[in-house]
Amino acid sequence: MKSFQVRAIDARGKNVNELIFAEDIEELIQNVKNKSLFLVDYQETKSTSKSVTKLPIKSLVIFCRQLGTMIGAGIPIMQSLSMLLEKADSPKSKKIYRNVFEEVQKGNSLSAAMQSQEGVFPELLNNMIMAGELSGTLDLSLRRMADHFEKEAKLKNKIKSASIYPMVLGVFSVGVVLALVTFVLPSITGMFQPDQIPWTTQIILNFSDFLLSNWVALVIGLIFIIISINLLLKIRDIRVQWDKFKLFMPIIGKLNQTIYSARAARALSSLYSSGVQVLDMLETTGRVLGNVYLEDMFLQVIDKVSRGELISKSIQDTQSFDPMLSSMIYVGEETGAIGDILDSTADYFDNEADSALQRMISMIEPLMIIVLGFVIGFIVLSIIQPIFQMYETF
Repeated sequence: MKSFQVRAIDARGKNVNELIFAEDIEELIQNVKNKSLFLVDYQETKSTSKSVTKLPIKSLVIFCRQLGTMIGAGIPIMQSLSMLLEKADSPKSKKIYRNVFEEVQKGNSLSAAMQSQEGVFPELLNNMIMAGELSGTLDLSLRRMADHFEKEAKLKNKIKSASIYPMVLGVFSVGVVLALVTFVLPSITGMFQPDQIPWTTQIILNFSDFLLSNWVALVIGLIFIIISINLLLKIRDIRVQWDKFKLFMPIIGKLNQTIYSARAARALSSLYSSGVQVLDMLETTGRVLGNVYLEDMFLQVIDKVSRGELISKSIQDTQSFDPMLSSMIYVGEETGAIGDILDSTADYFDNEADSALQRMISMIEPLMIIVLGFVIGFIVLSIIQPIFQMYETF
């Protein structure tokens, strides 16, 4: 999407300078009309932060919390951004805050200044700030997003924490097996004649010889496979099928549905509470979930809702979320308290995701120990068998 520095006149004849985003000139003109402005001149601008990566969640929490608090206390936006710039704890954050400060200093809105950073800030945050500016509740929108990112960070930390033990156990298991196969077993069996080696031991020896002779090719092949997978996942059709598989794969699929349900509920709750229009709310939610398949499903949801169907029924038809999500949205639609119910639903799914993670780990740990015990037992047996045969010959 391109950015344009626009000079226009409002209904009272006042000059307005604003940064507006559009795909082309036709969309730019329509966006200016939607703002009840009369276009005088425009100029396409270039982003000042193409080399800057997106802010991490921790920095987003600090940005939203501090800026929301200062604006809520009556501090002007320029002074608030200046204070944020002074307190930035990293060169990357300083560069981003300086770019935003300079854009606002030119007369652009905060949301336009953040959008001009091209992906540095999440789309959900940009839309929430835009809604807060239009409704006059910018401080509330910022605080709400701070809460949102804090809960998102907690969910990600839970997933990482739950994954550490299986990963460590898996790496340790592979290391032990490779050490036994490539170093311990060959040094012991080297004392025996080839015709004295049992078939189980010979299998392990052949595997050991293969690893030692082809380890360079195996490492290169592994790197090639990893790179190829990453390149393939950048093809949209393949990414859609992969993201769909993540939702419907055995055991893990239910957990992913719970996690995505929590994200969807929290995004819908934040956008709805800030007064974002329903179709824009659904479009933004679909894009911030981090799943291309669900993004396509939300396009179907938008189409059905635009034709008068309930949000709950449209989401239920996707069959991609936990059924509790559509049920709770339906209750909110019937009672008129959809914002509060969505927030409670997101908290519910966070707890469910945590419980599901613990259940999954409790299943994986004994399974990995059993497999490791079987493999090491087979290797030990392969070592002991020739030793016993040697004793029998005396």
